[in-house]
Amino acid sequence: MNESTVPQPNPPPLPVPFDDSKRAVTRERLRLLSIAYRISGILGAVFVSFLLIHLCVFTVISFVPGSAFQSNGNQHSTTQNSQQSIQTKTNAGPPAIIFRIVAGVIGVVILCGWTLGGLTFYAGHCIAKRQKRTFVLVMAGVNCIWIPYGLLLGIATFLTLGSEEAKMEYSG
Repeated sequence: MNESTVPQPNPPPLPVPFDDSKRAVTRERLRLLSIAYRISGILGAVFVSFLLIHLCVFTVISFVPGSAFQSNGNQHSTTQNSQQSIQTKTNAGPPAIIFRIVAGVIGVVILCGWTLGGLTFYAGHCIAKRQKRTFVLVMAGVNCIWIPYGLLLGIATFLTLGSEEAKMEYSG
C-alpha cells in the first residue's frame, strides 16, 4: 500500500483561547459569589444566635424548684388525727427534665446553625482563593434549603462554577 493512502490520525485539537472579556465577567461573578457567601455565613450565624435567649430561659426555668409552680391557695389538707396531716399537690408544674430536653434541642440547633454559618463563610473564602471547588458546590447545595436567598445563591453558584471559564480559573 502506498503511504499516502493510509489514514493519518488527527492531531489533537488546540485549546481555544478564552476571550478576555468572558474571563473578566467570570472573575467578577466569582468575586460577587465570594462576598455573598461571606455575608450569608455571617447573617446565618447571627440569626441563630437569637436562640441563645431561649436557651438561657429554658435552662434557668429547669433549675427552678418544683415548689415554685404550686399555688398556695389550692392545697388541701386532710386530718385523720389531730397530729397527722397530709398535704396533696394539686397544681404541680411540668417536670424539670422537660425544660432541660428543650434547652438541649435548642443548643443543638444553635451549634448546627453556627457550623453551617462558618462553613458558608469558609466557602466564600474558598471561592476567593479559587480552591476546593467540590466543597463550594456541596455548600451551594446545602444552602439551597434556605429559600429564597440560599436557593438563589446555590443556583448562581452552580451556573457560575459550571462554566468553562470558571473551571479554567480553578485549574489555573
